[in-house]
Amino acid sequence: MDFLMLLSHHERIVIEVDGKQHYAEGDRACPKRYAETVSEDRYLRLCGYEVYRFAGVELQGCGGSALVRKFFQALFEKYGLL
Repeated sequence: MDFLMLLSHHERIVIEVDGKQHYAEGDRACPKRYAETVSEDRYLRLCGYEVYRFAGVELQGCGGSALVRKFFQALFEKYGLL
């Protein structure tokens, strides 16, 4: 996991930022790598974690910071932290 947030009511939030190495070998899609990623997500969810994934490309350029702000605004509102 790239980031782990532990909130006051025992909520555990995992944030993943995925580059193409999570889904590809070189420049070709790799179903095995993708399967490993979703398998890891299932395991974390069964252990009580919420998992949020971002594609690395989403965070590049001028739109990335706005996307992150919007996400955290919604996340904090969900948990009554704003």
